[in-house]
Amino acid sequence: MAVQQVEQTSRKATTLHVKVVDTAAADRPSVNVRLPISMVKFGMKIGQAFSPELRDAKVDWEAVVAAIEQGDLGKIVEIEELAENRKVEVWVE
Repeated sequence: MAVQQVEQTSRKATTLHVKVVDTAAADRPSVNVRLPISMVKFGMKIGQAFSPELRDAKVDWEAVVAAIEQGDLGKIVEIEELAENRKVEVWVE
């Protein structure tokens, strides 16, 4: 699994986007979620509670929350699971 942090821009964010793409199916999104920033902490706790993939991912979730709370725009994290043919992108707008 490759994790890449990407530089962000300087405007305030209002929406968190999470997209999971099945790279084996012509890069079709299998999950595309948009959350208001105000719901992010709640959504991440729920996601980790119900998704073994999120719970077991080697991602520093506290760092993700900190980046989101700063309010900057841009991609926060990108994860590629080559063995699973999946790509996960998290960004704020």
